[in-house]
Amino acid sequence: MKSAWNLVGMGLWLVVLVTLVWMVHDMRVRRIRLIVKEHRSFSWQNLTLSTIELVVWLLFFGGMSYTTFFQNVNQLGSNRISQTTRYEPLVINTGASSGSAYYVEVDNSDGKKPVQHYTYLTEGEKYQVSSTDATVSDGKKPINLPASAYKWDEQKVAKYDQRHQKAWVGVIETTYKKSFVNGLGLHAGRLANRFTLIRIPDHSFMLKDSGYTN
Repeated sequence: MKSAWNLVGMGLWLVVLVTLVWMVHDMRVRRIRLIVKEHRSFSWQNLTLSTIELVVWLLFFGGMSYTTFFQNVNQLGSNRISQTTRYEPLVINTGASSGSAYYVEVDNSDGKKPVQHYTYLTEGEKYQVSSTDATVSDGKKPINLPASAYKWDEQKVAKYDQRHQKAWVGVIETTYKKSFVNGLGLHAGRLANRFTLIRIPDHSFMLKDSGYTN
């Protein structure tokens, strides 16, 4: 477990489940009591009480569902999340059968929503990321449109552009802080988002399949 604060969220989800079981049982018991004692299956008082129980449970369930599954991490403040950025120079790959040298290999997947996969090398490591959380920048400005949604250290970006001849990778990782509030949604200490910016000098340093479009 990333943080003990997540036990708070686990406990609350257990309460949600137990409350649901209790509510269904209570509604059934009251209806049986109504049939046995008053020889009828409906009363406005019973309906009102059941409605109140259901509304309260739905609010509780909805709040926990939103906190756990539907929070937009981009709308959270620095008191909820922390961000780290690392920069590494790319290593050129000369292993292509064509004999060409490249920094990043692009593969396209099929389907209704095709996704591109980028493979690149750094010192001693090989990575593959998808276009859903990565971008390749080969223009004059290192921070292209997809990457501009994140906060970058412009001085470091300019330094790496100059020092490594526009061949580097920047990775931003957003992590939920270990806190009570994040624990409610079972997020405390967990990785919220990772975005990769692959910087290359130009298109000639990209090995792409026939379906690639920039």
